[in-house]
Amino acid sequence: MSILSYRNLTVSFGDRPVLEDAALTLEKGEKVCLIGRNGEGKSTLLRIINDEIQPDQGEREALPSLKVAKLDQEVPMDWAGSVFDVVAGGMGASAERLLRYHHLLDEAIANPGDEALSDELDKVQSEVDLHNDWALEHRVERLLSKLQVGADAPFAALSGGLKRRVLLGRALAAEPDILLLDEPTNHLDLPSIEWMEGFLAGLDTTVLFVTHDRSFVRKVANSILDLDRGKLTRWNCDYPTFLERKAEAMHAEAKHWQNFDKKLAEEEVWIRKGIQARRTRNEGRVRALKKLREERSERRDLRNNAQLATQGGQQSG
Repeated sequence: MSILSYRNLTVSFGDRPVLEDAALTLEKGEKVCLIGRNGEGKSTLLRIINDEIQPDQGEREALPSLKVAKLDQEVPMDWAGSVFDVVAGGMGASAERLLRYHHLLDEAIANPGDEALSDELDKVQSEVDLHNDWALEHRVERLLSKLQVGADAPFAALSGGLKRRVLLGRALAAEPDILLLDEPTNHLDLPSIEWMEGFLAGLDTTVLFVTHDRSFVRKVANSILDLDRGKLTRWNCDYPTFLERKAEAMHAEAKHWQNFDKKLAEEEVWIRKGIQARRTRNEGRVRALKKLREERSERRDLRNNAQLATQGGQQSG
């Protein structure tokens, strides 16, 4: 079932479009890897889906009340509080009462004779009961169980890998329909990467992610979005199959442009003969040459002569 789609999506920075009349559809529960060279616009597309920026043009259709969460590359270094605090914070204003209750409870246990504190705790607990915030608490507890991180552990004291897990839990706390991941394996060791691979593969949430970790793509993705020179192409296959099909498509494209350039060169030689090109019966050929020139000037060539290969590699960390 489609939960989000775009048509005629266009975004330009300068004289060249980052996205040009792109189409995108995300289905419920699928795991999609967004692939493209550095600078192609992958992060821009993630920001559009996350409603951080607006495209120049395009039509959007989505489920009512669609929720999107994003896990960025960098781990905040200055966040305080417990693991429970950080994960629950992903639920926004709904979690404020629950967090307030937990903090007051800790203070009340540490100061058993403080009647004012006890009264405040009773008041907040009544509000939590009224809004049934205990369901949110159970949600956080279930997430922490899956994340295998203790609720009371100080977030600042965790390793980079565990912090990444906690931030993933924070992103999932609001139960998003779409989870966006930007380089999710950055700064992770091998055990943490393997844990994340298994966790995401078993997740019901739709996941769209960007990564340079080929092993991670092979194990998690069941579809590929290829962003290449402003064009967004969907490949409904796993990563190894994508590499084979993409290589075939690039070979066919190279052959097409080779024939095109040969034809253009021949016509340029002909037009320089002068008098033949000015005859009335050759005006159509002149117009065709102008069209060839325009098409060549608009072509966006591959940069850096990138190579795609199907050979396996060592798992990155």
